Amino acid sequence: MSTNKANRKHRYKIVKPFRFFVFVLICSMLTILAAYAISGSGKADAATLTRYATVTVQENDTLWDIVETYNSGSNIDTRSALYDLYDINDKDEADIKPGDVILVPIYK
Repeated sequence: MSTNKANRKHRYKIVKPFRFFVFVLICSMLTILAAYAISGSGKADAATLTRYATVTVQENDTLWDIVETYNSGSNIDTRSALYDLYDINDKDEADIKPGDVILVPIYK
């Protein structure tokens, strides 16, 4: 009789398919997230900020040209550096006029 019980296979029935689907979905997402975190794929390859340059804005200067001049050798996108310039100086393009002194971020 004991051998008969050992040979019996268990069959499982999914009673609530929606709950099972949500469970499988959450487990899959957690597995993917863990693999992503372990592999280091989420690390950004960003340029490092080293210093700032103090620049007096001249007539006919554009902020785009100023940022490109000071970051020509870096691998940072000019738009990102321009947004950093806005944040650092707490000004927008329209607020900056010739004669203003601004800080320009310089990246490696």
